[in-house]
Amino acid sequence: MDRRKFIKSGALIGAVPTLTSFHLSTEVIKPKALKPGASIGVIAPSGALKRSGYETLMENFHMLGYQIIHTDNLRVQNGFLAGTDAQKIEDLHHMYENPEVSAILCARGGYGATRLLEKIDYSLIRTHCKPLIGYSDITALHLAIYKKCGIVGFHGPVGISTFNPFSIQHFNAVIQKGSKNKIKIDDPLVITPGAATGKLIGGNLSLLISMIGTDHEIDWADHIVFIEEIGESTYRIDRMLTQLRAAQKFKGIKGIVLGHFTRCDAQPGDPYYEFSTSLSEVFEDRLGDLGIPVMGGFPFGHEEKNATLPIGIRATMDTEKRVLKLLESAVS
Repeated sequence: MDRRKFIKSGALIGAVPTLTSFHLSTEVIKPKALKPGASIGVIAPSGALKRSGYETLMENFHMLGYQIIHTDNLRVQNGFLAGTDAQKIEDLHHMYENPEVSAILCARGGYGATRLLEKIDYSLIRTHCKPLIGYSDITALHLAIYKKCGIVGFHGPVGISTFNPFSIQHFNAVIQKGSKNKIKIDDPLVITPGAATGKLIGGNLSLLISMIGTDHEIDWADHIVFIEEIGESTYRIDRMLTQLRAAQKFKGIKGIVLGHFTRCDAQPGDPYYEFSTSLSEVFEDRLGDLGIPVMGGFPFGHEEKNATLPIGIRATMDTEKRVLKLLESAVS
């Protein structure tokens, strides 16, 4: 059933939020578990949703058995953005306030979420704690809400993702069942062997870079950092990892888990292929001397197999066991 709620274009962004930042040393706030058949609010805080994307989203919700709530703003396009910042903030706040909405799923990634961070009412979000789900550009929202509110965010599929059995299994295990989920792979890329325990933090590499120097930047110390990316050449990956090193972002972290780096590795036939460096060489050079466990090849990011990772939840990584495992439930 397509349950639409239409809201007036209101001035919801006039006041500057006054909530002070959550202290990451305290316990995180866990949203309530998502029940089967619940109503999920869908928003587009980043790129515009094409008609084909809207149809894919509706098919996904029908298949998953959840009800959908969205406003007219979901279909708005403003150049490379999905509507104006005011429309996006209006939708975001509405979905948190709406008592019929059990969770909030972002329709797609793209670009635009960072434009919203200074306008969000974080007090409202903390009052109406709900699972926020998405990846790629949605990294900005996850990190800002974690910083300001201490609420667990869910780095997982967006509305137009391919919901295959793998992604559905991990989505339901983490958000619906609250399982201490485990991701194990056969042949990880081990840069530095070892085991580590810490709270999960991370997301898309470009967005991790975008948060540096802002009020929404997080101290990564004592965290396991997970990273994914799409469509960036190896020299750009090198440059971004170098910036993270220079900004001291890796100082005090427990370990690094690398996910999909889709269309990032140089291929034969690419311009300047003979002068390129492989991703594994970049990872070895930029991450291999940190003195912490580093392993790659895990199924999260811009591929069909996209496991859901809860930000702020304690986890353990082990290069010998080839595993990343949650140590606690991500929902209450």
